[in-house]
Amino acid sequence: MPYFESRTDGFVIGGRYDGVVKGQEQEFNLPPAEFQRRYGLDVVRPENNIVPVTALPRTVVPLAVVTPDGVWHEWGDDQEEDAWAAEFRKLAAAHQDALAVAIDCHC
Repeated sequence: MPYFESRTDGFVIGGRYDGVVKGQEQEFNLPPAEFQRRYGLDVVRPENNIVPVTALPRTVVPLAVVTPDGVWHEWGDDQEEDAWAAEFRKLAAAHQDALAVAIDCHC
């Protein structure tokens, strides 16, 4: 297993992005700690937050991606949205056998 450089101090699967990878509208728009305090983590289901990369709706463009080789790719501050979307689509095309997991993290 590759070593991942830490970029967050906490995360949950789904969280504020529950269901987004399946094209569902977000039901919760709270910071992770507040979400957990109000609802716990049992309202978020893995089946709503893990899909094959090939099943991602075209409208889903994440802020960051960790590829199977352990490399973190993210939308840069000075990068145009369309450029990042194109970069993400290339990464997704290169890793079609991977899974996409919605992660709500605090960076």
